[in-house]
Order: sequence, then structure tokens, then C-alpha cells
Amino acid sequence: MRARKARIGDIYFRRYEAEERDCAICSIREKCLESRATKRKHLAVALSEQPISLHRAMMKKIDTEEGRRVYGLRLPIVEPIFANLRIHKRLDRFTLRGKIKVNIQWLLYCMVHNIEKIANYGYA
Repeated sequence: MRARKARIGDIYFRRYEAEERDCAICSIREKCLESRATKRKHLAVALSEQPISLHRAMMKKIDTEEGRRVYGLRLPIVEPIFANLRIHKRLDRFTLRGKIKVNIQWLLYCMVHNIEKIANYGYA
């Protein structure tokens, strides 16, 4: 018997594939998808309903009343930071290539932003 992970839509499955001789001793053999033309039997057991992408997960979260309220609070907290980095620090696009280099460049800009805040407003 072999098992592998599969997905249909947002639902993840464990898909089992067995030979005909394995089915004789199986307790859940009536749940298998059986085809007369093949000797292999298949069974898909749902593991959990997980979002495939972060985009879909965020859409689900924002579509609730609480999600809209919380997301509305993001504007005065997060957006000025991105505006500062984009306008005043001129971070319109990354000048390096590759995930590691871009991540380092992003972290350096964030560090500069935080140091500037400490210099202007002091420690908490």
C-alpha cells in the first residue's frame, strides 16, 4: 500500500493506493473508489481544510465583520512606514537580485527606519 498527499480545492487529502490483494483484509474497503478495469484501489481521506495560499486566507479573514474592523486599523499603523521607506528612503525597487540579497536589503532599510525613530523619539 502506498500513500501520498493530494489536494482538491482547499482540502488536503491522504490518498491511499493499494493492490487488490491488500483489500481483502481492509476494514474500510467499501469506501474505496473502485474501477472494474483496474486492479488498483484508491481511497482519499480528508486531512484538514487548510488554505492553499496566504492570499485566500487573508480574503477569508477580511470578509468577516471583525476582519474589516481590524484591517481598518492597519492604515494609520503600517502604511506610514511603507510611505517613509518609499518616499524618503527612495525604496521604489530593490537594486539587488536573489531572495537572500533582497531580504538583506529589506532588513537594512527596516533597521535604518527603526534607528531613525529611536534618534527622533528616544527609547520607549
